[in-house]
Amino acid sequence: MFKKGIKGLVLVLLLLTLFGCSSKKIKIVNNNASEAGPGPLTKENVSLAGIHIGDSQEQVLKLYGEPTKKDKFPTTPFVRWYYEDLGLSVAFYRRGENEPVIGGVVDIQISAPSKLTTDTGIGLGDSLEYITKKYDVVYSFQPNSKYQSVFINGANKEEINGLYYPHLDFSLENNKITRIILTNQQQRP
Repeated sequence: MFKKGIKGLVLVLLLLTLFGCSSKKIKIVNNNASEAGPGPLTKENVSLAGIHIGDSQEQVLKLYGEPTKKDKFPTTPFVRWYYEDLGLSVAFYRRGENEPVIGGVVDIQISAPSKLTTDTGIGLGDSLEYITKKYDVVYSFQPNSKYQSVFINGANKEEINGLYYPHLDFSLENNKITRIILTNQQQRP
């Protein structure tokens, strides 16, 4: 009986350790991503779909060719290119609607039907557990049973809202990634 008790205790401790480790890697923030503080990301060490923040239009054209659609990124003067068959959109920085693009890529997004990934191999359909295997700590707003958003901040801080950039955001539904955004928080790259 004593041996069964010890085996049971060891099993419980092992399970608590395994589950405790993954939950410690997810930190909850209440209001906005700036509460998380600076993170490990830089425009050089993170990419989405092979595109880095600051890449030029020519670099994106070389990777994916002409976009299927071009328009304006909402509430900004930025130009956005769509590659609809890839589930990819890319926004380029500019100061005004009639000004040329300067500074390069400012925002990259993938959604269905994309098979593209981050530089660490995270893609649509992957789980929260897979994200936590790739990053030491991820942050989340209070999750509910169906939807969750987790993110990793960059090392730089913008001055107006105090947001950190670059910023990598994963939207999940039923613990599966449905959208990934890599953004420079509207800062010139």
